[in-house]
Amino acid sequence: MPANKQDIQQKLQRLRQQYAQKLPARISALEQQWQTLNPSPQAAQYESLIREFHSLAGSGTSFGFPQVTALSREIENILLGAKSINVPLSEQIKADINTKLASLYQAATQDHESSYEEKL
Repeated sequence: MPANKQDIQQKLQRLRQQYAQKLPARISALEQQWQTLNPSPQAAQYESLIREFHSLAGSGTSFGFPQVTALSREIENILLGAKSINVPLSEQIKADINTKLASLYQAATQDHESSYEEKL
């Protein structure tokens, strides 16, 4: 393997490791933001969460966390739907998001590197 290709792969590996290290804290912060959402949230509160989950969905697969992408996208879509109807969040929606957040945290903390390296 040429030296520059090895160097690039090492840099990518460091980026993946940094992402993986920060991911649980990022998800915990999103969970806290979600927990403080009012029963009748304002559009700005929705927008902030939607933007964060959209960003997480976009980065997950790139860094070897396809499940993080899938779950983040699901949460983003639920929030988009709730925002569009502009009514208080139902208990079912809250429970669904809480379940997905727990799964998201689990996906963020499990070993992902072997599956990602197989793709290289």
